[in-house]
Parts: sequence; structure tokens; C-alpha cells
Amino acid sequence: MAKITIHLEPVITGQGLAQLQSALAERDEVHIIIEAADAHQAGKVMKLLRDYGFDYQPRGSHDGRRYHLVARRKS
Repeated sequence: MAKITIHLEPVITGQGLAQLQSALAERDEVHIIIEAADAHQAGKVMKLLRDYGFDYQPRGSHDGRRYHLVARRKS
């Protein structure tokens, strides 16, 4: 299934995590964008990715304002 991009900004909320959880149940690849100032809260997101069987690669943006996670379902 096609990839989807989820924006968890300006803050990570329960509603945003629920949206991510729904996407993980249906997709094989998810791109997640978090504000760099909230990157310290990314642990909740990473735990959810692991729970749903995804590997992920963190990346910073060129402008330093965003934090990206590229997640793909494990084979």
C-alpha cells in the first residue's frame, strides 16, 4: 500500500498518536514529521512503531526545524 505522511506538529498529542496508530495498521511505509523542539517526545512514537513491527530511520531536516522518521514494516 502507498506511503502516508503524518504531521505530529506543533506538539505530539493523543489524537496525533491515534492517527498514527490507525495509519500503521493499514500501511507498510509511514513518514512522520515532528517539530525539532518536540523531538525529545519521539520516544512515544518510536515505541508505537516497534509495537506495530516497523523499523525506522530518524532524519533531521535541512532547516533544523523538523525531525523526520521514515518507518517501514519489517519483512
